[in-house]
Amino acid sequence: MQDELRALAKLAMMDGAASDHDAELRDLPAKIEAMRGDVQTLETLLAAEREQIEEAKALRDERQKDLQMKVDMLSLAKTKMSKARTLREADSAEREVEMTRRSIKEREEEVLSIEETLEQKAGALEERQNQFEEARKMLEEEEAEANARLEVVKKERDKVLAGREKVAEKVPKRIFKRYEKLRTRSRSRYLAVTFVDESGTCKSCRMSLPPQLFIEVQRGEEFLECPQCRAFLIHKSFKPEGLVAAVGVPAAEESEEAEADGEPAESAGADASSSA
Repeated sequence: MQDELRALAKLAMMDGAASDHDAELRDLPAKIEAMRGDVQTLETLLAAEREQIEEAKALRDERQKDLQMKVDMLSLAKTKMSKARTLREADSAEREVEMTRRSIKEREEEVLSIEETLEQKAGALEERQNQFEEARKMLEEEEAEANARLEVVKKERDKVLAGREKVAEKVPKRIFKRYEKLRTRSRSRYLAVTFVDESGTCKSCRMSLPPQLFIEVQRGEEFLECPQCRAFLIHKSFKPEGLVAAVGVPAAEESEEAEADGEPAESAGADASSSA
């Protein structure tokens, strides 16, 4: 039984050591996807702004044509006024000239307003284009670095988990199945395996274990679970020595406790793998 406990302890420590690698393998692609989404958003905005500019140009051209027609109409109205033979004809022609002039002025102001809008939109478009180019360049650089980093992390993870299957075979199937369920339970802050020291506390949920349960954990004669968080309880004496140093896993919390107990920090391991 104690060999099986040690196997479960080793399995948990290996998975705990790989958890940081798993997180990086998950987070790096997510970061790149988020950046790619930002670039696509900028690209969509650019397309929309270009379309707005084209629409404004079309409206300006239409108004300029209308303005030219009104200028021609003014010329005709002036000619008509100069050829008027009666006072009535002269008054009518004069009113036509005045109305055409006002219409021309309105069109000129409208064309000027459109030109100003186009100038503003052109400046905004240039700024947006620069943002897009910068974001795209950053994405390319980050993606290249992320891909290179992922290859390194995958190799490191494979190294950490080397021999895991053989270790798992030493754990009873029902226990291994239970362990995997605990290890992969979603959105849980609890551990799958926790190592109990002289404090008699579950490091997963911080519950003080009942005295009898603590004694049974120390004996290591069976697989035991925390009454509160259901994590497997293994006394720290069943930890494989040197495993953490071998896989290079930082274990700040366990190291501090080990130093407090007078043990070398490098022989102390982090509590076993937490949930994904």
